[in-house]
Amino acid sequence: MRPYSMDLRERVIKAVEEGGSIRTVAKRF
Repeated sequence: MRPYSMDLRERVIKAVEEGGSIRTVAKRF
């Protein structure tokens, strides 16, 4: 079983680094 939680965390970090606000990230999920 692969923990996809780490994948989501990496995606969030990448989005924040790109300049995305937490609200946009929350909307994506």
